[in-house]
Amino acid sequence: AIAAPSLASNPTLLRGVYASLMIGLALYLTFSEKPDEKMLMEECDVGDLDDNSALVSRQLSTADGTAYEYLAPQKGNWKSTAITAGGSGLTGLLGVGVGEVMLPQLVRKCCMPIPVAAGTSVAIVVVTALTAAIVQFLTLATMVSSTDADAGIVSGLIEVVPWRLVQFTIPGALIGGQVAPYLASRKIFSDDDIEQFTAALFGIIGIAFGVKFLSG
Repeated sequence: AIAAPSLASNPTLLRGVYASLMIGLALYLTFSEKPDEKMLMEECDVGDLDDNSALVSRQLSTADGTAYEYLAPQKGNWKSTAITAGGSGLTGLLGVGVGEVMLPQLVRKCCMPIPVAAGTSVAIVVVTALTAAIVQFLTLATMVSSTDADAGIVSGLIEVVPWRLVQFTIPGALIGGQVAPYLASRKIFSDDDIEQFTAALFGIIGIAFGVKFLSG
């Protein structure tokens, strides 16, 4: 987030980085080897854990009485830590990244059901993106106030926040937050369908930004 203002002067570079991220995620979702379903069921059989197991199970109950069981994240896993740190860095720089790398880890490493994994991923994204937004906006506001002697931090914040964009993104986020749990609870789409749709969406966005990057 601290480096973002200095990179904002080079939008072509940002387009290239964003295009690479989107295309990379699309390729990962499309061609990455998925675990065998039977093996995955055996690994995610939370009920068979004994007292000596290093794995810890957790249970979550919803308001309608649905119970979800999953594994607690293992501590000291440097690979997951590095991937999550990289995704958080991209979120601070570009606004995306941590949610995309968290969801597969929660589903495959922690055997977390999709509704719980999606909610957990969104919560992590909110905290990370909010922190990045505060840092970026304060940095930009400081730059604005330094060029204008009469402008303070508050007036700088009012000037740098894209209010016209915010007024459309907030209703979209609220609507999506209601539609997603509805679709997930009724299993209207399978996990494979969601992965294919997400991969196609990331691919289209990546190609679009790649064309802009190559055209300058």
